Amino acid sequence: MCALTVLEDELYVVRSSSHIIEVFDVESFSPQRQLTTSSVQQRTLLSVMSLSHFSSSFTLTDMTSCRQHRCLYLAVVDHGTSMVQRLDGRTGHQVTQWAVQGTSSAVCLSVSTTFNVVVSCLDSLSVRLYTPLGCPVSEISVQRPQIVGLAHAVQLSCGSLVVIGVTESRSRLACIYRHSTDTPDVMVIDSSGCATHLSLVGGRASSQVWLAEQGPSAGVRIVQVSEPPCSVKLPTQELKEPDKMCWDDNARRLYVVDRGLIKVFRVHMKYDLC
Repeated sequence: MCALTVLEDELYVVRSSSHIIEVFDVESFSPQRQLTTSSVQQRTLLSVMSLSHFSSSFTLTDMTSCRQHRCLYLAVVDHGTSMVQRLDGRTGHQVTQWAVQGTSSAVCLSVSTTFNVVVSCLDSLSVRLYTPLGCPVSEISVQRPQIVGLAHAVQLSCGSLVVIGVTESRSRLACIYRHSTDTPDVMVIDSSGCATHLSLVGGRASSQVWLAEQGPSAGVRIVQVSEPPCSVKLPTQELKEPDKMCWDDNARRLYVVDRGLIKVFRVHMKYDLC
């Protein structure tokens, strides 16, 4: 699986090396429909067509959704151009698309608590924020020694970022980036594993994120961005290599890709972490 997201009681899934978005009901997990993605060079993104029509240079790298605007955002690389595409969540019609300037690498996406699109790139230290229509809002440079790119990023309601930085040795570190008028602060979240993905928890006042990790501490934990950060690990031994994930705040379900399978956890949170 290369991407998944939840929108209006439906789970959207893209398998690796596929151009098909599979849609499932979140209660029964029964298939609902399939959406076929075409090149950004086409005027209509979702259409029914033969896979033989796709260019081998067209790759879908990530997907997220926005409940406010009821839409999907797709990250694609087409003929060396990194793009973000916005689709209507119900009809699948393309609303808009825009190029991510200064990169040709895989792009990862998230949506902020103010419904802006948060874009990170493997070959850049900049987190780019866009409006839902693709207008640039800001560009934040996350500087830390040995980090050469960003695998994922989410923005909290306070404006701070949680990012997964890629190092020169290709390892991955989860970091909290706080920006002030004086000196930006980048703090590494303690871990003995390799961070793989992030998912924002809660609504507009949230200061918590889900963090997936592989390696010695393989699993998923919820991190409270505080001074200092604290976390609680999901109490399960069923996760071996957690990768992409998404959080359904309404149903309190966490969907995690693990060795090609989607595993679903219902989470009951009764107390604050700190």
